[in-house]
This record gives sequence, C-alpha cells and structure tokens, in this order.
Amino acid sequence: MVNFLHLLYEVINWAFWAYSLLIVINSIMSWAPFLYNSKLGQIIARVVEPFLNIFRIGPLERLTAFTGLDISPIIALFILYFIQRLFSDLLLRLILRY
Repeated sequence: MVNFLHLLYEVINWAFWAYSLLIVINSIMSWAPFLYNSKLGQIIARVVEPFLNIFRIGPLERLTAFTGLDISPIIALFILYFIQRLFSDLLLRLILRY
C-alpha cells in the first residue's frame, strides 16, 4: 500500500510540474505569434487556456484590456502551487500513517 501511495505522490507531483511548465511555455509563446499559432502552440493552448480563462474574468479582464498585461498565468501558477501542496500533504500523511 505504501508503494502505491508513494507512486501516486510522485505521479501527481510530476503532473502538476508538467502542467505548470505548459502554462509558462504558453505565456512565452504568446509573445511570438508565429510560435503561438503553430501546431504545437495550438495544442498547448487547448490544454492550458481553459484553466487560464477562469482567472480572466471580472477586474482582471478590464486590467488586461487597459494595460495589455495578462496576469492570469501568474495567478494560475500560484493557485496550482497551493493545490499541489494540498494534495502532496494529504498523500504524505497517508503514506506516513501506513
């Protein structure tokens, strides 16, 4: 049981790391339209944009419209970090219990 929980812990941490990396890559590619509009850019955007759109509503939408600065990736990474920590702590407690 401990081996399965440890493997689950590693897989979840890797998945959060990979998704965070995709968010960063998507943000960098948005500066270069030829990268963002490429096939790889479209695939990454399809994976990342639904999560980023959660943070692009309300006041942040107006901030982006007025300044041209989109801070939704920063907020998304911040939230993703805390969700990862929550899952990691819960799994570590389960592993230490057994």
